[in-house]
Amino acid sequence: MSEVFEAKLRKIGNSLGLIVPSHIIEELNFRKGDIVHVVIPPSIDVKRNKLLKSLAGLDKNKKSFKREKEDRY
Repeated sequence: MSEVFEAKLRKIGNSLGLIVPSHIIEELNFRKGDIVHVVIPPSIDVKRNKLLKSLAGLDKNKKSFKREKEDRY
């Protein structure tokens, strides 16, 4: 099942994050450490689309993302 919702990006340490509504977490039985797939729709702003592609690892010239500390999500 897919659930579409709007979320505001928030500062979490040196990163940005979003909050998943509790009713979705409960309904889908999510637990800490679960992998969640996030889809970011394209924008009419071409510059933003290029940035999103590079952040998502879709830019073939970029190295794949490697987490510095494996014990963190």
